[in-house]
Amino acid sequence: MNLRSIGTRFIGAAVLSSLALSLNAQTRSSVQASSASRVAAEMAKGKLNPENSQPGDTVSLQLKEDVKSNGNVVLKKGSMITGVVKNVKRTDSKTSAKGEAAGSAQSMLEIEWLVPAMPGRSTPSLSIALQSVMQVNPIYQDEQTEAFLADSTPAVRPVRMSGQSNAALLNMPSVIAVDHQTSSAIESSLGSESSGQLFKVGHGELGSAGSHQSVDIFSHLSNDSVITSAGKNFEITSGAQMRLLVGVKQ
Repeated sequence: MNLRSIGTRFIGAAVLSSLALSLNAQTRSSVQASSASRVAAEMAKGKLNPENSQPGDTVSLQLKEDVKSNGNVVLKKGSMITGVVKNVKRTDSKTSAKGEAAGSAQSMLEIEWLVPAMPGRSTPSLSIALQSVMQVNPIYQDEQTEAFLADSTPAVRPVRMSGQSNAALLNMPSVIAVDHQTSSAIESSLGSESSGQLFKVGHGELGSAGSHQSVDIFSHLSNDSVITSAGKNFEITSGAQMRLLVGVKQ
């Protein structure tokens, strides 16, 4: 083996090593730039009820803890998340009474989430999905609702995000892709066009005056949530305790 051959192999090995280090750095950077977390929230204003809600209606959620990404605070505790009703599918009481299949007797609500703009800083790309909801001691008095909102972060104009999902959300344990048949049935019932892969994200437990009702929660992981209930309409009001999945892409 001559010196030229040894030199060529040495240079080749050095180039491969450099490329490997570069790819590792890019991978670490990509992982560092994206993150996902669970954040507690409470419905502060509005109502979600397929029987009464209309497209364009809004609700407000207040964060009960900071949203952090890689150790940095992205949204502060007390920030308000706005939900806009996009589509509604009401349960026909006659259909429900006949005991038809759950797929044909579901009430549904599709919601788009808008995040507050953060004054003085660039807003990272956020993907919000509702993971769970529990209705506990709803707040019905106007005075209590107003007092609750008075302690929140000053109002800022919400931002409609790009609609792209955050890849980190796919690794959350509760996020499960649904089959094409289920996805098509939900989107057809809502009268909406397919927005990509639909995921089962979580569920909720609702109850009042001795009644109990479960709801399922789906999302395309692009700042949207679809809440469904088999057999009858549901209602989520002020005071409902929620858990959000928040994906952050810097």
